Amino acid sequence: MVLRWLVILLLSLLSPTLSCGQEDEVPQEYLVKAKYLLNLPLFIEMPSPSKNSASFTTCLIGDTPLENILVSSRGKLIKNRPLAIRRIEDPGQVDGCQMLFIASSERHNLQKLLTEAHRRGILTISDMRNFARLGGMISLLTVDNRVTFDLNRSAAGKASISFSSHLLKLAHDVIN
Repeated sequence: MVLRWLVILLLSLLSPTLSCGQEDEVPQEYLVKAKYLLNLPLFIEMPSPSKNSASFTTCLIGDTPLENILVSSRGKLIKNRPLAIRRIEDPGQVDGCQMLFIASSERHNLQKLLTEAHRRGILTISDMRNFARLGGMISLLTVDNRVTFDLNRSAAGKASISFSSHLLKLAHDVIN
């Protein structure tokens, strides 16, 4: 029953209902990726946030249209906390993030970003080619015109993060 609900939820990610007021300017692929960013944390166990963190802060670094899409979801409850969106410019600014989306344009900073994120228990997600194989936790990829994901359990474990068994079953690939 739970698996059926999870499949329905993830399939609903493919519907273009997320509104950002700029649908004509943003590729459909990024609307779907934004839905993944909003829903994947629901199936992931993460370290408890600091007492100072009243929000679930999603940080973005690099060139991506996701910020413009996610801004319309600001305040939505993620893990019982309102979603906050924050743009960062360098690895030293990840403090206070619970999730970090790393754009492909940040490949040159990848190892520094991953080291900081793992050290601080931050969930890392990217659509960068081979992201999960390079040490990231969740790699969003397009296969047969569908957005899907790879998971890296080892990278997540370094940050005290674990994926639900249902999420592991739905992954395109799981790296141990």
